[in-house]
Amino acid sequence: MGPLTKAIPQIELKSIWDVIRLRWWIVPLCLVVSAGLMFAQESDLKSSPASITVSKIYGAKDETASLVAFGLDPAAIKEFPSFQNQLATVRAEGPRLVSDSLGAELVVMVTRAEPQVSMLAAADGDGKQLFTVSSNAASNYVFSCSASERIQCDQAIDVYVQKVEEERRNSITEGLIQLETQIRTIVPSTSSDHPDLQLQATAIQGLVGSITGKLAFVSETTETSGGTISTVKTSTYLFALAVGLIFAILIILQLTVTDNKVRSVRRLQSELTSIKVLGELHNKNLAMAPTSMAASIVVEARKHKIGTVVLVPVGYDFDSTKILEFLQSPQLSAYVTLVNGSRIQSMSLSDLLEGKSGFVLVAQKNHTRSDEIAETLETLSRSENTVLGAFLSDL
Repeated sequence: MGPLTKAIPQIELKSIWDVIRLRWWIVPLCLVVSAGLMFAQESDLKSSPASITVSKIYGAKDETASLVAFGLDPAAIKEFPSFQNQLATVRAEGPRLVSDSLGAELVVMVTRAEPQVSMLAAADGDGKQLFTVSSNAASNYVFSCSASERIQCDQAIDVYVQKVEEERRNSITEGLIQLETQIRTIVPSTSSDHPDLQLQATAIQGLVGSITGKLAFVSETTETSGGTISTVKTSTYLFALAVGLIFAILIILQLTVTDNKVRSVRRLQSELTSIKVLGELHNKNLAMAPTSMAASIVVEARKHKIGTVVLVPVGYDFDSTKILEFLQSPQLSAYVTLVNGSRIQSMSLSDLLEGKSGFVLVAQKNHTRSDEIAETLETLSRSENTVLGAFLSDL
């Protein structure tokens, strides 16, 4: 048989329903697997991030602002070393301090955002322009750290904050001491001249001991990278379920095409083209089916002048006694004798060569296979036995 003449298998809707009824678990399994794979793809199935980046902003308090009350401009106080050199010292010594404190090597980036400065222009009484420069906010320090766990970044940033506070305290204190020294050089403490300068020097001296360099926490941001569990959208789940349903339908269709079990009379007829199919015997039609089927058996037996009919179970090893009880009746016994037979594989040589009986094949619904029907029919035909027909049963 060439590829162009090869028979195309027919798909019956009833066969599909039978496959779904027997293998219903395929549908929910495909749906669950599809949704699970989609969730795994979206979230990578990891409960903790591969890395986390923490950025914290700290504000620097202006601890020299009180000197304005004594006529001193805080801008006259020059931190020593300057804040650029302070950051250089922190960046150089910070990794060692973190390693000694935490036992781990973490890098913390430290930057300082300078306060915004605005320039205001105004006209004086003589029509001249006056420009005023004002600072809108204090300086902020930004600490950024990346690690596998959040707590590591928090601890490392705390170490850096303490180091920055120490450098600020020392630098501001040194700047105040230098300013006081300059004032004392100009106006000795024993002199009564310039009482305003004397007051300023005393104010600076009192402020030196209260400088802390403390930084105040302002805000923080975190950013994770890697396999954090993300929220999967409802539309994504719906798409996954649709794909799973399509795969389930394809699998069921494939099983229907490749399924070789007899599930309907139509399938039995397609397997037995050389003998007559007598119908189907099941619980729903026991009122009329036994009589109709018995009549068909009698007709076929008369054609071949046979008085004894043997019921042969095909493939599935089931007890045909119940079937025999439904078909047997006083009216039937007047025309033909029905006897129970055994599977073709269990028949003896004398059973096959007896030659006086006719055989009726009994296929058990959803259990008998197509190849078993072909094998039984071929064995009976080769031994020159008369096969009167076949019928389907689910009793």
